[in-house]
Amino acid sequence: MLKTVKPYMRFIVYTFLISVVSMLISYASTIVGKYVVDDATNGIINLRNMAWMCGTMLVSILISVFSSIISSYISEKFSFSLRKKFFNDIQRSVWLDISKMHSGDLVTRLTSDIGSISDGLITIIPQTILICTQLLIAFFILFYYDKKIALFALILGPVGALCLVIFRERYKKYQAKLRKSESEYRSFMQENLSNLTVIKAFGREDANDAQMEAFRKKRLGLVFKNARLSAAMSAIMRLVYSIGYVVAFCWGSYRISTGDITYGTLTIFITLVAQVQGSISSLASIVPQYYSMLVSAKRITSVIDLPKEEYIGATTMPQAVGLEVEDVSFAYDTAIILKHLNLQVNAGEKIAVIGPSGAGKTTLVRLLLALTKPTRGSMHYVFENAQKETIYPDARRYISYVPQGNTLISGSIADNLRIGSPDADEAEMLHALKLASADRFVNALPQGLETMLSEKSGGISEGQAQRIAIARALIGEKPVLILDEATSALDEKTETVILKNITENLQDKTCFIITHRKSMLQYCDRVLEIAEDGTAEIRPI
Repeated sequence: MLKTVKPYMRFIVYTFLISVVSMLISYASTIVGKYVVDDATNGIINLRNMAWMCGTMLVSILISVFSSIISSYISEKFSFSLRKKFFNDIQRSVWLDISKMHSGDLVTRLTSDIGSISDGLITIIPQTILICTQLLIAFFILFYYDKKIALFALILGPVGALCLVIFRERYKKYQAKLRKSESEYRSFMQENLSNLTVIKAFGREDANDAQMEAFRKKRLGLVFKNARLSAAMSAIMRLVYSIGYVVAFCWGSYRISTGDITYGTLTIFITLVAQVQGSISSLASIVPQYYSMLVSAKRITSVIDLPKEEYIGATTMPQAVGLEVEDVSFAYDTAIILKHLNLQVNAGEKIAVIGPSGAGKTTLVRLLLALTKPTRGSMHYVFENAQKETIYPDARRYISYVPQGNTLISGSIADNLRIGSPDADEAEMLHALKLASADRFVNALPQGLETMLSEKSGGISEGQAQRIAIARALIGEKPVLILDEATSALDEKTETVILKNITENLQDKTCFIITHRKSMLQYCDRVLEIAEDGTAEIRPI
């Protein structure tokens, strides 16, 4: 976290120095106020001192406003930088590890937790130093005028801090539970909202309302306990503050009665003791924020520390790609999915992958995409010059992939197509749409390629969304194409047109077609059948 904030340290130091100047001006105003009171006690109206007092107060306010604006700006820049880094870490993490976490929980960490860390690092470090500096200056000024009251004010600080230490562990525990509960209900809401059709179809509205009520009760209980603890901490600090204020007032009154100090000195006593206690009170508010930051930092670093994908730095784009699989097995934990798979695929071959549900077809796709690694054995992509490359994440640069289901993003149709090829022009997009049998309905839309799609491809049918996803994979003209149940939402006629277009126009492209439909086998050269026990057999059509 500190490494991430390093580029912003210069701005933080500037803000801190501005706050120090504001603080010194505030103390100067307090001292000038003493002479104003003493002059008034002697029947003298010193306009110059009054003007100085008003001027310093005004400058202090202006500096405070400026400092607040700068702090907000820095905080936003830093928090976004931290979110960007964390988002990148999520994307670069090993798929198998990050996929175990709920997206709602990750969003909570991206928003609430990073917000807590950002506020903490931008605020806590400079504020703590500032408050300690403020305490020291106030102590020395008090010590100059009255040693006893200064020592008394100094003693109260550790007393208040000790009280905070007593509550520390309980506060950290409640903060951790609150963060966890926030992730739980956000994950619940996100998952149900993204599957609203299923919720309505099965009449789950009332059940979900009851679940939300259970989340509400659980969270309210935690909030109440946390608020109760915070109130107890605050009450103790206020008690310490009140004791200090009363003692300073009484001691000052006594010193006035003995003629040892003036009324002006009394105002310094009261003002500085109030500032000392105010500083202690500020520390009291920083302590909960500090513990909240620690809890959030732990949640963030648990994700940042996940293993990252290994890239070999390959940049070449081969023209033709085959596949060599030697004795590959794969298991999720102890569940064996694939056993001793051996496979040789020539560049340009069309391979159908069939088998019962759960047999390992999707697992094979993940292995081809380097989302997972084989438990044993080796997998290589083979280029036209017989050069081999172990399947690393770099291999995705020459793979086009059409996953199961609706995978379009919010934005225009053109935006979705450019995911496959960022530099694609309109002619390339229309060609890809034609191959995917999607050109007619896209051209018939009032805005054509610029038609905006909402979440879950709102505005078009499932079959149309699937054809755009196929076009997105074809537009890049990459040498390997993976179709994972890519035509499941299409009628037989449209499916036939698309597969004919692929086999006739993309003869050099190596294709893996995962399917349950036997009608698709006629467009393939060979079929790889995976059995329920994880064994596989490759044979001609």
